[in-house]
Amino acid sequence: MPDVLYIHPAKHDADAGFEDLGYYFFIPVGVIGLVNLLRREGLAVKGVNYPAELMRNRAFRLRPWLSAQRGVKLVLVDLHWYMHSYGAIRVARACKQVWPKARVVLGGITASLFAAEILHSFPEIDFVIRGDAEEPLLALAKGLCSGTGAQLSSVPNLSYRSGGKIVETELSYCATPDDLDGLNFVDLDFLDHADWYGRLQFEPTTLTQSMSEPRGHWLCIGRGCRYDCSFCGGGRQSHKLFAGRNGFVLRSAEKVAQDIQRLAKKGIDQVSLNLDPAILPPEYWRALFAQMRRLGVRIGINNELFQLPSREFVEDFCETADIGRSELALSLLTGSEEVRRLNGKQYSNQNLFAVLDVMVEKEVPLYVYYSFNLPGEDEKAFRQTLSVAQRIGRSYPPHLLKMINMAHTLDPCSPMSRKPRRYAIEIGLRSFKDYYEYCQQTLAIQAGEGPWKVRGFAYRKDRSLQKMVRLWNEFCAKQPSSCFQVPESW
Repeated sequence: MPDVLYIHPAKHDADAGFEDLGYYFFIPVGVIGLVNLLRREGLAVKGVNYPAELMRNRAFRLRPWLSAQRGVKLVLVDLHWYMHSYGAIRVARACKQVWPKARVVLGGITASLFAAEILHSFPEIDFVIRGDAEEPLLALAKGLCSGTGAQLSSVPNLSYRSGGKIVETELSYCATPDDLDGLNFVDLDFLDHADWYGRLQFEPTTLTQSMSEPRGHWLCIGRGCRYDCSFCGGGRQSHKLFAGRNGFVLRSAEKVAQDIQRLAKKGIDQVSLNLDPAILPPEYWRALFAQMRRLGVRIGINNELFQLPSREFVEDFCETADIGRSELALSLLTGSEEVRRLNGKQYSNQNLFAVLDVMVEKEVPLYVYYSFNLPGEDEKAFRQTLSVAQRIGRSYPPHLLKMINMAHTLDPCSPMSRKPRRYAIEIGLRSFKDYYEYCQQTLAIQAGEGPWKVRGFAYRKDRSLQKMVRLWNEFCAKQPSSCFQVPESW
């Protein structure tokens, strides 16, 4: 019998069945370390990834699964990404209906930013842990599961109700490198159908068709960022606001390499890194790759490039990774250098193609991301986007290339959210209630309405987004199958 239950929510209601809504089934990487910390301290934990279960079995229903559990004292629900604002609350409500005496705790970026409002508006939530959760969650779980009760006022980073009021303890705990190095970010045996979840985590590459059920794993290498990209709620200033963190906190390169070795021995084909090593000091990624080679680890690496990497990084990456099972993802955003800089990406098209030449030479699978609706991307800028996309399409081997153009939604605590005037936008998502209702309403959006209709922000003049979408789709129709149109579910 589990003392603690962990549930990763879907976007939709806990009582809903399978709906093809573009699930965000990824579990935040920090959760794995937290759960294994509780287990190491003697607590029994069982987990379920609700959207992944629905993808595995359309007949799956969460409430009967909850009813089959016994002895649950504490329920952990992650509310990291805004798209779970509705689903996380609905999961918590279902848990309270099944186990009225169990306590429910939320954590993650979105929960941290709106902790007081969540506790004020939703009685099914008992606690919110703001920022880093290792020390707070362990203290809370030990107290509640032992039956002695937790001294809530002494738990850092905790928000809760007392005497009809919302109490928030000091945001005084921020994980150190030693804290992170002491956590287990590898083992998933607490999770129902962990092997199935591993299959969902593999990013398709050139070797996928020749592989039998390839598996991936998202791995924590640290927290924080040195940049503040316009659209991202996980940038440098955001981390300072919701976690009290200044800059990075990194796991040691040696520990990360050892984790990757363990994953390879478990049969994992591809490891995805939650931070981009290329934006870290060169000593870090050089040490990481060198240690992997010393350990004889040859595995696929899926790495999102936050900025343009150096030629040296690409060469070291290719020397270390199993390239056929790897992928470098580049958030290019736009073909306009001016618009790219406005949104936080600090590199020119000349430097871009110089690095792409190296990737072509090394035959690196590449995934390029653009965005229709970020600040500055008007028809003039979009012509440059099409020009750059066409040049990439002509120069990059089609079997190694994927390109997509998507619409961004306003991230809580992103620079666009904090400083809308700077980006000449008007924002419609400010409170947790706004995000809760947004996620509830977007479940019912008809595909024909298009993704630009509801994104939480608007520009003061029309930028012909429909025309840009049409031009992009016409461009994609002339390209190899590796190029994708905008997904209607976004």
